[in-house]
Amino acid sequence: MAVARILVTDDEKEILVSCRKILERAGHEVATAADGGEALELLKAGHYDLFLVDLKMPGRSGMEILSLARALDPALMAIMFTAYATLETAVEAVKRGAFDYLAKPFTADQLRLAAERALRHKNLLQENLNLREQLTANFGFDKILGASEAMSKVFGTLQKVMRSDANILIQGESGTGKELVARTIHAHSLRRDNPFVAVDCAALPESLLESELFGHEKGSFTGADRASRGLLELAHTGTLFLDEIGELYPALQAKLLRTLQERELRRLGSEKTIPVDLRVIAATNRNLRAEIANKNFREDLYYRLNVVHVLLPPLRERKGDIPLLANHFLQHFSQQYHRATRTLLPEVMKLFLSYTWPGNVRELQNVLQHAVLLAETDSVRAGDLPENLQTEFPQELSFQRLREQQAKAVEKTFLVELLRKHKGNISEASAEAHMTRKMIYRLAKKFDLDLESFRHA
Repeated sequence: MAVARILVTDDEKEILVSCRKILERAGHEVATAADGGEALELLKAGHYDLFLVDLKMPGRSGMEILSLARALDPALMAIMFTAYATLETAVEAVKRGAFDYLAKPFTADQLRLAAERALRHKNLLQENLNLREQLTANFGFDKILGASEAMSKVFGTLQKVMRSDANILIQGESGTGKELVARTIHAHSLRRDNPFVAVDCAALPESLLESELFGHEKGSFTGADRASRGLLELAHTGTLFLDEIGELYPALQAKLLRTLQERELRRLGSEKTIPVDLRVIAATNRNLRAEIANKNFREDLYYRLNVVHVLLPPLRERKGDIPLLANHFLQHFSQQYHRATRTLLPEVMKLFLSYTWPGNVRELQNVLQHAVLLAETDSVRAGDLPENLQTEFPQELSFQRLREQQAKAVEKTFLVELLRKHKGNISEASAEAHMTRKMIYRLAKKFDLDLESFRHA
């Protein structure tokens, strides 16, 4: 680990001397302060990677000093010392910005490990910040992100054809971002100031799709009480995006082909033709050549649409883009939901890189949205992921997950012994543990404990 600058603050001289020796032996540069005022002056004068502060000190408390220190440097990692370790103290310390806390007296190994964890976390945050800065560099168009070779080919094709009027066929699995690519092409085209009309050919029943596409005249069918323009007409001078074009039934394929060839359309129930000027971008998750061979798709329509072919790779074939995409979604949803979630733990990213992502980029986006909403710290952890991804973790637990499980086990054991001692008397238990009655009830519910069973034990 690289040399870090560490500031230790405690009113006990022996603690300062001991911490300095332990951390300097670990290869770090250490400064000490005997009170909060001195610590704040040092923090104002120079940069520190880690701040260790005692909870109880003369004058300003460690909690107050911690808040002021984090205000000076929001990226400062902090660990709190306390001889009064309670659950409430730990929660309050984390709320004030502490990464961890150490109960006094602590050993040299405990101090070293706590400092290493905090510094590793800081490095991880910096790596994520660097990734986010890369997002604004040259990794795609607009919101299409990727630095992989497969996506570089896609970007190269888009650069060549976006300002032309050529029809484009986008092929890719569900969730790969076909509509996003279509919208990006339109936004960079000469038609960008005109309509972009999207049609999902799989979403409308056959009986309605023709009317939706071509429009109809009043009285052309039951319920047609007025004339209506179709989506093709609405896309005049702009771009028509036909999503899932492979779902279009044969009769409508023929009518669409005629419109593209003649550049005119006829509404249902009308003999009059209407000129249309539009660019067509079609998308499909099917193999249209196989559909042609099986007589399910017209070959002449295929060639009319497939002037330029864009193949979007599935996420499992562009895994190098996963960190870029994951951090983009993490940043986006953290801002949207006003959360302080800033990083993904290494074990989570390791899982992301090994997972096959059947739902592609859309699934990754959904997973990050879920995780940001559930995360209780500034990091996304294994427990914040959807259940189906949690089952993907290997049986060997990571250090972080093992630590979390051990903490929960200790917490449950403590509560069970406390309730047994006081025979389920919540008032007595809360008084001894310096916890509120509400917190006792919340923890009992968390661990699914039957309070009545303690009263009758």
